[in-house]
Amino acid sequence: MIEEAGPTPETGPGDPLDLGRGMRTRLQAALDALLSDRAVRGRQDAERLATVVLLAKAPVGSSTLLLRAGEMARWLGFSESYVDHRVLPALRASGAVETSVKKNSEGYVSGLEWELLPLTTALDGRGSPLVLNKSEAATLLRLCERLFGPGWAPVDKPATPAGLLGGRRGRGAATARLALLHLALQARADGSVRLVGGAVKQGHRRAGATVGRLLGCPVEDAEQVLNDLVAEGVVEVHASSPGSGAGERLVIPAVAAAHRRARGSELSLVGSGPGEGAHEGASDASGCAVCGAAEGTSSEAPQTVLKDDGWVQEGFDVVDGGFSRSAVGALRDQDPLAAGQIHADMPSDQGKRSPLEGGREAAAGALQHATHAPVVETSGSFSLSRGFSGEADRDCGGLPERAGAGEDQPGPDTVVEETDLGGEGGPLRGEQQEEVRGELGLPATQERASVAGPAVFVRPASLPAGLEVVLAPVRSVWERIARVSTRRHVAAVVRVRLGALQGIVGSEHAEEILAERLERRLEQQTGRPVSDPVGWLLGRGLPQRQWCWSQMCDEGRRMDTGGECPSCQVLAGDRRALHTRITAEVEQEMPGAAAQAVRAEVEKRLHAAVMSEAAAQAVRRKRQLAERQAREQVIAQRRAEFAATEEARCAASCADCGMPDAAGLCPVCTWRQAAERALAEAVDLAVMARVDLTDPAVVAEATARCAADTQALLEQQLDRLRAEGAEEVALGFVAREIAEKIRDQRRESLHSRLMRSTEAQAEADRAYATELRAHRHPGRALAEAAAERAADEALLRAVEVLRAERVRQLQAVRGERSAGPASTDWQNRFGRLVAQELAEEGMTEAGVPMAEAVNAA
Repeated sequence: MIEEAGPTPETGPGDPLDLGRGMRTRLQAALDALLSDRAVRGRQDAERLATVVLLAKAPVGSSTLLLRAGEMARWLGFSESYVDHRVLPALRASGAVETSVKKNSEGYVSGLEWELLPLTTALDGRGSPLVLNKSEAATLLRLCERLFGPGWAPVDKPATPAGLLGGRRGRGAATARLALLHLALQARADGSVRLVGGAVKQGHRRAGATVGRLLGCPVEDAEQVLNDLVAEGVVEVHASSPGSGAGERLVIPAVAAAHRRARGSELSLVGSGPGEGAHEGASDASGCAVCGAAEGTSSEAPQTVLKDDGWVQEGFDVVDGGFSRSAVGALRDQDPLAAGQIHADMPSDQGKRSPLEGGREAAAGALQHATHAPVVETSGSFSLSRGFSGEADRDCGGLPERAGAGEDQPGPDTVVEETDLGGEGGPLRGEQQEEVRGELGLPATQERASVAGPAVFVRPASLPAGLEVVLAPVRSVWERIARVSTRRHVAAVVRVRLGALQGIVGSEHAEEILAERLERRLEQQTGRPVSDPVGWLLGRGLPQRQWCWSQMCDEGRRMDTGGECPSCQVLAGDRRALHTRITAEVEQEMPGAAAQAVRAEVEKRLHAAVMSEAAAQAVRRKRQLAERQAREQVIAQRRAEFAATEEARCAASCADCGMPDAAGLCPVCTWRQAAERALAEAVDLAVMARVDLTDPAVVAEATARCAADTQALLEQQLDRLRAEGAEEVALGFVAREIAEKIRDQRRESLHSRLMRSTEAQAEADRAYATELRAHRHPGRALAEAAAERAADEALLRAVEVLRAERVRQLQAVRGERSAGPASTDWQNRFGRLVAQELAEEGMTEAGVPMAEAVNAA
């Protein structure tokens, strides 16, 4: 395989070293993601540079490319033998690349097919920095060619020179190339690289520490790399005082030169002062950069250049010295059309342009150019009649003279038939039309004839707010929708589709997936124009096309990963298997028959099999519909029974105090029972913390004494509130709060006591020693921190075990059973679960509690 030469840096579309901040950041992120990958991190510089070359030369959207080992060796600066025996085996062993030998039609080896596995993984996911678009991939490749490309000399084509380090060979060549690539991506417009901060090792330069940080190597090795780059002349290191390192600067001259050339080209497009034209032979009198309207310059005019999109003014006081009415409305780079030479089929500013006349840019309105206002000649200073700074000459054209002068103008979203100045329906009315025609030197009949024809102009519609990303691929289709109400309707449909996608793939990927769908559907037009933009968007561009039962399927591809839909592949495999089976049966039953007869029989049986499967599916759907209706009837019956039971429960009186309509228990009694349970738990916690649980008599005595003390403490607080005039309802609520606070305090006390116990401390010490002996972390400090975390976790586990053991001892000494039914008593457990109230997430899609649905099934 002979690799084609890349674009020559000097003759290509701009120097690749002249990168904007956004592009530099994007390429640096891709480079960092590649070199920090698990399969690439820690490899030799030659192997890491090989992965960078593969990333730069890989096609957009793919991770495989065909490249000879000798060509890879030229990129790395080593011999082909070194790549075959050192670089390639190491990359294969680390899992960074996979290669396969490719042969041509004659059986000779044409090269290796390389697959960059980190890029393959990135392409399968979403949002990885390794996935570059077309412009980013081309920029990265041209940047690598400019820095260390080997150069090419194609036959019958201009030669491409080698990069800055293209001639470097042997030891250290790959390291120097990789360092230069990092520095070029970090360089500013003046070629300087920001140096790292902090302390620098004694005897070394800050520039060397910067290179070491970029390469991830010690500063001693980085100093050698920096010296090599300086010796090659691609990097310069400056210091204000030699030997001290003060004011040290690391500069890449090639980057600075590229930015200077770029600025020079921009200035040449703008123009210069008198006597310095943009081209040789340019006169002192400059004109409009768009339509060529002549402008006069004064020798005393300042040299300040004022510019904007499409015009240049040499100085602030420089005013146009002449005006050609024939140039009004002329397009950029076109000869001005004289009056009477405009035809209906000619493109003009007022007429509708065909896409074939100006291409994509012309159709989008790139060639629209406003008319120039006539100006007055000046002689040193302005002389205005009333001294008003905004006063203009009578011939300045188009300025309204009163508030209602523009009331006949169409709105921004209205389709109008454009006529020229003074035509039917224009902004001027009555006798003013004839006056303006006379001032412009155009007869009324010729002016009317010059705009004849069915020219229609529709103002381009901006994309709706919030849908700019989604509708950007079909902006040309959207701009053809003329009516405002229609655009609102289509935007509402787009938002509905976007909301549906957010429920399937998430809000972070929905816009991107819908935009990709619209772009793919527009590409499927294969050059055919969209005749009905509204119908195309609603019926073809926006709907999801599921080719299988999967909710993620869209035209045979998964929306979440972008890969092939496995469900569609299963369906296709089933159809192929059916076709293969029927073909084998027919060939076995009809030996020696003609191919046409076999094919006809296969088609007949295949049709019968498909129809039989369709009939079976119809029967299954009918049976499933009947089963669903039966389930819905049972669910509706259960729901009615549950509603009746709930109504009866709510109407029941309180079981303690007899309050009607209290759902079996009023709030006051509920709070009282909760306070009693909290007090009982507090008593148990105090007993477990201070009493020997092996003696039943001691446990009983301590329980009675602690219960009396706790109840007395609660009553003391309640008596104080009764003295302050609190009501009984409030006292019930406060009693529950106080009881729960006492319980929580005693739980914390028991927890602290158990943490200080001998068993818990021994368990923590064993976990600390075990983790410290494991040596899972490099460095003593990291190992000790990990051991401390392991000891804390072991201490908490030991406390939980000790507390559970004390609970079992207390229940055993009292002769109590564990709370709740046995784990194997499924009937009682299911009964308790059905009686429990479930949250909203425990409901089925029909709004029925899950427990009832289970019982109904």
